[in-house]
Amino acid sequence: MKSALRNTTNQRPKKILIDSSNLLHRAHWISENTKSTVNPAYIFLTSVKKYVDKFNSTEVYSIWDKRLTDGKNYRQLLTGESYKGNRDKERSERVYANEELTSKLLSELGVRNMYPGILEGDDVIAWLCKNIEGEKIVVSADQDMLQLINSETTVYSPIKDILIDSSNFTEAVGIDMENFVKYKALMGDKSDNIEGLPKCGPKTAIKLIKMYPTDEDLEANLQESSLNIFLRNRKLVDLNHGVKEHPEDIKIYEKQYAKLKDLKPDFNKFESTCRSYNMKKIVDNIHTWKTAFNKKTLALTLESIVNSLDLG
Repeated sequence: MKSALRNTTNQRPKKILIDSSNLLHRAHWISENTKSTVNPAYIFLTSVKKYVDKFNSTEVYSIWDKRLTDGKNYRQLLTGESYKGNRDKERSERVYANEELTSKLLSELGVRNMYPGILEGDDVIAWLCKNIEGEKIVVSADQDMLQLINSETTVYSPIKDILIDSSNFTEAVGIDMENFVKYKALMGDKSDNIEGLPKCGPKTAIKLIKMYPTDEDLEANLQESSLNIFLRNRKLVDLNHGVKEHPEDIKIYEKQYAKLKDLKPDFNKFESTCRSYNMKKIVDNIHTWKTAFNKKTLALTLESIVNSLDLG
């Protein structure tokens, strides 16, 4: 897999979209499994700072799964109680106990926290990838994010330290970009408790796609029970499908985006909060945090100075 490792220090500024619920689970796992007394919020923040430095980012979005609208979304209606029914609820509660503090600290750093309406954080990330300009890096260990890759969007896996784009997608993932959603729909997703076709793992999924390269051929050659699973899974997996089922979510995303557009860091509040939670390492190195998260303000100031100069 190392051959799929891309240079992750390209100096062109990029926008970072963080799958924050996914990353907070990872931070909590690190805290628990190393028997650390360090707050998972601190582990989360230091990870975010590392990504900001690594990718020379001037704009960071933090996307959470916490929903702003009550009710069941189409994924829950299609799968019933089985959808994500394999998750450890007690562990999830411990993880999300750190979400309020983490999102507060991020906001004080100028990071833009965004939430879904009735859908999920993945759907918000998909919407942002389509609707904000410039180069974007999605930070997530969730393979579903890989379908968002295009000429302006890459995905960084924090676990593997791999940056995946269209040039190394097949080598890194094992299937070409065009067939990725189909590939996932055939196999299902154990992490979300979505069943795939019977006895269909990566090798079988790739074999079926090669045998029946078009959607029409594949669907015509699946038995009815397998076809029903496949068609359902395509809807569940495809991150472009959510807003078709719940178009009302788009206004919720647009409203948040507009409100957060001019958000700036408040380092005094950030330092004060860190002191309150005894995050001494951050306080002692606050200058490095100011440097990392003040890049956009500095860039805009320099741009304003240059524009004001009479170079004629």
